[in-house]
Amino acid sequence: MNRRHFLRSAAATTLAGIALPLRLAHAADGAPRYQLTLGQWTFHRAFRGEPGFPKRDTLEFPTMAGDLGFAGVDYSGILLGEHHAKPASLAELNRRAADAGVRNVLILVDLYDPLGSPVEETRRKSVEKFRPWLEAAAALGCSGIRINAISDTNLAADEQARLMADGVTRLLELSTPMNLDVLIENHGEGVRCDGAWIASVVRQVGQPRCGTLPDFGNFQKDRKAGTFHDRYAGVAAMLPFAKCVCAKAHDFDAQGEECYTDYGRMLRLVDDSGYQGWIEVEYEGPGGPPRTPAPERNPTAPLGEREGALATVRLLKKHLGTALRVQG
Repeated sequence: MNRRHFLRSAAATTLAGIALPLRLAHAADGAPRYQLTLGQWTFHRAFRGEPGFPKRDTLEFPTMAGDLGFAGVDYSGILLGEHHAKPASLAELNRRAADAGVRNVLILVDLYDPLGSPVEETRRKSVEKFRPWLEAAAALGCSGIRINAISDTNLAADEQARLMADGVTRLLELSTPMNLDVLIENHGEGVRCDGAWIASVVRQVGQPRCGTLPDFGNFQKDRKAGTFHDRYAGVAAMLPFAKCVCAKAHDFDAQGEECYTDYGRMLRLVDDSGYQGWIEVEYEGPGGPPRTPAPERNPTAPLGEREGALATVRLLKKHLGTALRVQG
């Protein structure tokens, strides 16, 4: 039974809140099923030089990740900035990654050009804006890029999905010759944070290099209203197509549990799906409104960026045990 079919039967039990043990601790070759990559956004305040945070240079990121014991790095296009178009910067990132013993895994290309525009010429131009980012990802030896699923919110969800699938198919015409995947992430708000909707786009594309990156925390339905899609149902819908998953964290309680996501429940979904590969750690910082902690979670004092990343790693170790490969 492949993991897409297995998920259909396992998700119903897990979503009901019944605790299940980890099904497989190791991959077929006997190695741990999961490795950790560090999301650059974890240190966005330091890279931006915000008050109270020591300024860091983006070129330091691979070294920082290696020092914390991560096996991979996931770049933020916002923080990478113009370095993506500078061959010398890309060569330096490759050198530092090699020295640190980490792999360049993905780039989040945070463009807001609508790949799902109802205007064909706009879709074509939006795709073309990804070209330099794809070239950067290829130069870094990444496996792919992460994208936002943006269409026209005035259209019906099914029509947005159809248009988005067309845009992603065009993007794959650029990325596939570079041996790069295109991963759709739940990012922003509205339908593009609906895991079932994202899964429908991937199914329409129907190509193996198109996948998902389910983020545990990005399920905003309406920011102003403070409403959210169901994160567990959303991740379950995206997992059959996942090529990486993002362990998002904001606040922790005294037991080290994340205050907005039940990591035990979420990681059972990941395990039951049969997924194996990279888990990205992304500590975004304190949550606050409109997020409300689970009733049983009482947030402790806010953590710094480094401490938040390490707290997320400890939480993953707690729930995944020997299924998780860690450095050092």
